[in-house]
Amino acid sequence: MRWLVSRFIKGLLIAGVCGSLFSYAMFQGGFVSWFLFYSISSLVILLLLYVIIPLGRFHVTREFGDDVITAGKDVSVVVTVTRKWPFPFLYLGVEDTMEGKLKKQMGHTSSKRIVYPLFRKELKIHYTIPAVKRGDYRFFGIHLSTSDMFGLFHKHVFLAAPSDLLVYPNYYDIAQWHAYEKHETETHAASREFIDNMTSISGAREYVPGDKLTSIDWKVTARTNKLMTKEFEDYIGQHFVVIFNNVIPDTDYATIDAYERGIEFVTSIIMFAHTKGVQSALWTLGKQSRFYPSDTSDDHKNQLMTHLAQLTYEIHEESTANSANRDEHIPSGASIIMVSTELTKSLLDRVKLLTSRRIQVSVAFLVNREKRALKDEGIIKEIKQSGADVMVLSEEKFKERMATFEGV
Repeated sequence: MRWLVSRFIKGLLIAGVCGSLFSYAMFQGGFVSWFLFYSISSLVILLLLYVIIPLGRFHVTREFGDDVITAGKDVSVVVTVTRKWPFPFLYLGVEDTMEGKLKKQMGHTSSKRIVYPLFRKELKIHYTIPAVKRGDYRFFGIHLSTSDMFGLFHKHVFLAAPSDLLVYPNYYDIAQWHAYEKHETETHAASREFIDNMTSISGAREYVPGDKLTSIDWKVTARTNKLMTKEFEDYIGQHFVVIFNNVIPDTDYATIDAYERGIEFVTSIIMFAHTKGVQSALWTLGKQSRFYPSDTSDDHKNQLMTHLAQLTYEIHEESTANSANRDEHIPSGASIIMVSTELTKSLLDRVKLLTSRRIQVSVAFLVNREKRALKDEGIIKEIKQSGADVMVLSEEKFKERMATFEGV
């Protein structure tokens, strides 16, 4: 209703101006008065054409600069607007609409541009998203706007043009990883020798919950009156099993930054395994745990990268125990790498269980502050005593460690 009233008032204003100029020309006469009347009348006719003629039909496309976009890079976006009928609008405001979390990253950079179309059928606008963060983002469409030369009448139209922008985690090119390189010479063993190593029994140990029932040594069990499990010669270094704790203790900036470093660390390991042709598996622990079994294919790598790009943290959820039902899927001789922004009792228990089964375990602890709580120091000491390796990585130490891997 208000829109109709506003247009009616503006129409009366224009009619009043034209009537006044006509009356002035009739009574005053002369070249100047009639020139003024005809000039304003021409502008009014253009104004009426602007009001009557719609914006028209448009076709919109959106393109990103690169096919694969990693976190930290600038993303160049090109929006192409093609119109059917090139009416010479005075100007055209073109704004690319996107979800809020991406708009916040743009800061002072705007996705809105002013173009002067005249009779052009194809219009292009360019803008840049600076240092984009890891994630999965949505674009909704293009908002077009224009007005007449006096700003009395405005036209708006929204053109749906949905598209997704997937930003992969940044990663470091690891040249060497001790859990793999330590046994690199074993990868050249003959197939017969490999099978012998995999099936030869080195001894027996006391049964630990989670051991396969098929591995129980019944003869030794009968002799010792204790449930005993067969131990096999491990063929180490042929699989990476990366366990990422997707739960963070709080939402402080430093904690979230440590969480993102953990994503980069996991991505670097997976890319290293893919480069070396080593099988890798990924478990992300949380309320919705995800498990990707070992593989070396490009499709498998792409699945892991997509999952890590779309991953969002969870708060205060004891989830490391969720890996228990995956223990039976751990390949023989696998190197397990646990990555977490907090050390919990359940994580410590999981490490002890795995090391008791002679599984090689490395724990990467991404700390959110240089001075850690005493409870973390105690858990770190227990993890080391269990036989696992521990890497405590603050922001500075993380960069130093990754630079060491890259420079090997």
